[in-house]
Amino acid sequence: MKFESEKIPSHKSQKELFDFLSDLRNYENLMPENTEFSLHESGEGFAFQLKGMPKVGLKLREKQEPDFILFESPTNNLNYRMKVNIESTGGNSQAYIDFIGEFNPMIEMMAKKPLTNFLEQLTAEMKENI
Repeated sequence: MKFESEKIPSHKSQKELFDFLSDLRNYENLMPENTEFSLHESGEGFAFQLKGMPKVGLKLREKQEPDFILFESPTNNLNYRMKVNIESTGGNSQAYIDFIGEFNPMIEMMAKKPLTNFLEQLTAEMKENI
């Protein structure tokens, strides 16, 4: 399963946006309404749960300042990655999300619609808050 969001403009510089999106506490404010959110005790990941979905975790895998932040599944049971790309647009910047999930056909069939809805809602929240 692949998902790429639209590019989300920001008035922040590329470095400012990278710093904002590198602080995992800020993702709580970017989550859709009625989402349970918790930071991992290590500070290197977070989990969220949408109504009617199982809890989903994202572990920080890599940061390349100021270009991207890469998250991955915290367990070996499921294989997925979410990359937050950050680009300079002169004095401002823009961000977009790439999500890649390598699921078996049964899990993909069950997860595709809720994950796509979540990523679309996350994109909408980013438009409002970055």
